[in-house]
Amino acid sequence: MASANLACWRFNSSGATSIAWLWGLVILFLTAAFYIHSIHTTHMREDEEIAYRSTQYDLAYAVRFQAERDVHAPLWFASFWLWQQFMGDSEFMGRVYSIFLSMITMALVYQMGKRWFGAPRYGLFAMAVLGVNAYFLIYSLEIRPYAMVMLAAAVSMWRFWRWLRLKTWRAALWYGVSLAVMLYIHYFLIFLIAVQVVYFCMVQRPTAKTIRQSVGAGVLMLALWLPWLPIFIKQIQTLQQIEATGSIGIANTTEPTTLAAIVELANAVTNGQPGLYALTLLAGSLAFLRRGAPLNISCSARPRSAYILALLWGIGVPAIAFILNLFASVYTQRYVTYLVVGLALALGAGLAVCGKLLNRHPAKNAGHGDARFAKNISVIALLGFAAVSLWALPSQLPRDRIPYRDLLRSLSAAARPGDAVFFDHADTDDNFAQWQYRHYLLSELWANAVFSPEAVPEARRIWHVTAHLFDPDVIKNFAALEATHPRQTGFGECNRDWCYVIQLMEAPPWTEPVVFGENMAFWGVDVDSVSREALQTRLWWRVEQRPDLDYSISLQLLDSSGALVAQRDGPINQFGVRVFETSQLEPGQIYIDHRTLALPADLSAGEYALALVVYQSWDGVRLRLPDGRDQLILDFITIP
Repeated sequence: MASANLACWRFNSSGATSIAWLWGLVILFLTAAFYIHSIHTTHMREDEEIAYRSTQYDLAYAVRFQAERDVHAPLWFASFWLWQQFMGDSEFMGRVYSIFLSMITMALVYQMGKRWFGAPRYGLFAMAVLGVNAYFLIYSLEIRPYAMVMLAAAVSMWRFWRWLRLKTWRAALWYGVSLAVMLYIHYFLIFLIAVQVVYFCMVQRPTAKTIRQSVGAGVLMLALWLPWLPIFIKQIQTLQQIEATGSIGIANTTEPTTLAAIVELANAVTNGQPGLYALTLLAGSLAFLRRGAPLNISCSARPRSAYILALLWGIGVPAIAFILNLFASVYTQRYVTYLVVGLALALGAGLAVCGKLLNRHPAKNAGHGDARFAKNISVIALLGFAAVSLWALPSQLPRDRIPYRDLLRSLSAAARPGDAVFFDHADTDDNFAQWQYRHYLLSELWANAVFSPEAVPEARRIWHVTAHLFDPDVIKNFAALEATHPRQTGFGECNRDWCYVIQLMEAPPWTEPVVFGENMAFWGVDVDSVSREALQTRLWWRVEQRPDLDYSISLQLLDSSGALVAQRDGPINQFGVRVFETSQLEPGQIYIDHRTLALPADLSAGEYALALVVYQSWDGVRLRLPDGRDQLILDFITIP
């Protein structure tokens, strides 16, 4: 019987697949490209920093860290340490590692769909469903064990199915090895083992032979896992001590079994489209579980039992987790990530046969045209399913992570030599935030950063960084800084999901003013950009006494002979938003006139003088400088 099963297995695996494997490669590469592109919009969460911290030294340290200071299985951390030895410790390459493991999972899903259900299209459909699933995408990018967890679950199910089909000791022992590997990757893969036991006992109908083989697989699993068992027991004891003291532990990361938790998981694994997924599962159930299902499957495939196993994998795993969670804290969404692989197999199978459900008389309509019609309907259903999933996918991505990478890179790009950075309640004592600063902030900025208002150096440009914008101390520090360094620009925001703001505070260019007339004190100019079309400038003003009259300010461009070639006149236009007449200026307050000087289209290239004039608009009389001049040369500008 075993030899017959083996022959049938080989026949199915070597059967004609036409160009299905090419379509599999297309799906695989498109998914990989999409996931790699998604790295740039994915931001770290706190646990990912721990992955780097625990693997920062040698391999022994990485394993010892899990054994003594954490409560996780060691295999993924050891593999991640090895990956970093060749690929470096960047966030990008860390996510590439997870994507690499997930692409292996997708390739295995193709083989499982093909062999479990008897045709390559089942594998292709399952791959496509998995590739557009937001839940799979999120954990395929995480720098944590979950991509390897999904791969280990797929490998174990592959070995489990193969053993049940072949019923040989060799297959059973390989299955036992897969069980041990799972426990070395993540302890909560035990839920998958529970599903396999349920399937073996209730669906497979064990015989004396398979019972003996299952016992042998279990004994091998325990023998291989025995070296880690004492450490696992110690981890449990450590965890109990942590929980007893009220410190952070597993109870802080898990959530109770509630209807809200179930609905949240259902939305997460269905791209927020539970109705679409339920309808697809219903179609698959009608095709595979009802009597007389119109399926023509090759000898080795058992579509009914395969579909039941996929359903148990996708639905049974979270069901068992929720039930056990009533007695112990064992559930959070990321602990059951591997359910999505089984769910994709069930959904892919349902989509692949939905065309056949329309064929009510399979015996009469067995022609090639009807078969082609059924396949076309299935392809259309798959494309529709994928389109809806991709449309809904962005809504399921995490929104509560601070985009440190983008914000700190923006700061590094905008900073100039001599700039100071003031971290004001910016969580700089947190390991996670420190990792971001070390990796994404210019090293000289981080090395010279200050963390209290008393330590802020004398600098013209100071970057004010905070993660607590509305903290009273932050508001007080910001107000004190703005009195001498008005805000110029900023990055980040403070919304309901996260808060992190970086603002450039800048003092006037000059330390002493030049006074027009009696009290129009000018504190310098910044020429921010020069082009053939215009000059972008900032004129700085601060008066000690409010002027009585409304003067006009003229920014002028003069050629080498002193002739006027361009000018822009008017009152102070702060940030291009609010206009201040000179009689409105408050003593001691800094005003910045953002002024664009448009240039003539026929202006010749060369060097020009930038000049400033303050005059009475009603009669043209200019205010004099202390040396008697009526015009101040600010700078010399080279027009390209």
